[in-house]
Amino acid sequence: GKRTTSMDDQRKTFRYRVCGFGNHVEQKTVKFVERLGDLHTCSWCGVVPAYTICLPCYHVVCEECMNDADKAAVTVCWIDKQNLGTGRTVTSRLRKFIGVKIVHCTNVDSGCDYTGRLESVDNHLRESCAWYFMECFKCGESVVYKHLVNHLKTCKGVAGVLLRPEDGQSLLDDIRNASTELQQASTSTTSEVRDALGMLTAQLESIRRQLEVNSEGREDNVALNECNQ
Repeated sequence: GKRTTSMDDQRKTFRYRVCGFGNHVEQKTVKFVERLGDLHTCSWCGVVPAYTICLPCYHVVCEECMNDADKAAVTVCWIDKQNLGTGRTVTSRLRKFIGVKIVHCTNVDSGCDYTGRLESVDNHLRESCAWYFMECFKCGESVVYKHLVNHLKTCKGVAGVLLRPEDGQSLLDDIRNASTELQQASTSTTSEVRDALGMLTAQLESIRRQLEVNSEGREDNVALNECNQ
């Protein structure tokens, strides 16, 4: 018989994987309140990118796919096999257009009822989402991300390395640089490696937040050292 379209099927049609709109939403599937056009998604992998590359054959691709294609001896479109050469145009206009599209939180299926601009979701996850959890690297408990800093201040798990303020700042700078390098590396690797890099980026962010807590509470650390002596 004729197949009817269920509400669940309709919801799925508006779900897109995104990249370039913040670390906490990077390569995650986001539910949009409206369907996006073909020109807003990568013709090759289906991701919604912040930056697109228009090919001579009029297909639109993301930077990650383009970098993968450029590794071949001859760069061709993966759909129609047209030789691409250097005839391609990079545009950032899509970031502004897609960034203001209204979406649901990435944790909508868990119960978060937040809706807002795509460009604001990363900040929502960092600062206000009650359904965005991260495992504490000290005790292993699953903690709401926005409460992670306060949790670390009182966590009874294995203590992190106590650093002098100047050492902590240096390590923070190293972590920021490493995070930037990871993000740059993710644009030229396979999807499997990009997923692994995404996890590493999240772990670096967690360590960075711990170091900030240690830096803020260095007076408490000094007192703790004195008690242990």
